[in-house]
Amino acid sequence: MSVLDDFARIRLYRERAAESHWLADNEHVPSVRRRYRAIARHYSELADHEEQSDKARMAERLRQLKLQREEAANKPDPPIYLIAAE
Repeated sequence: MSVLDDFARIRLYRERAAESHWLADNEHVPSVRRRYRAIARHYSELADHEEQSDKARMAERLRQLKLQREEAANKPDPPIYLIAAE
C-alpha cells in the first residue's frame, strides 16, 4: 500500500469515529447510544493502530536508508586508471 492509501484509510477511520460520536450524541435510546459509542471507539482504535504502524514502517525505512548512506560513505573509492594520450 502507498503512503497516500495509509493516510486516506486513517482519515476514513477518524471520520467514521466522528460520525458515530455525532450519532451517539443525537440518540435518545441509551442502548443504541452505547452501541454508537462502542463503534466510535473501535474506529478510533483502528485509526490509532494504523497511525502507529505507519510510524513504525517509516522509522524502519529511515533506519535502512541511513545504513545504506553510511555503507556508501565508508566504501573506498574505486581506483582511477589514466590513459596516456598519444
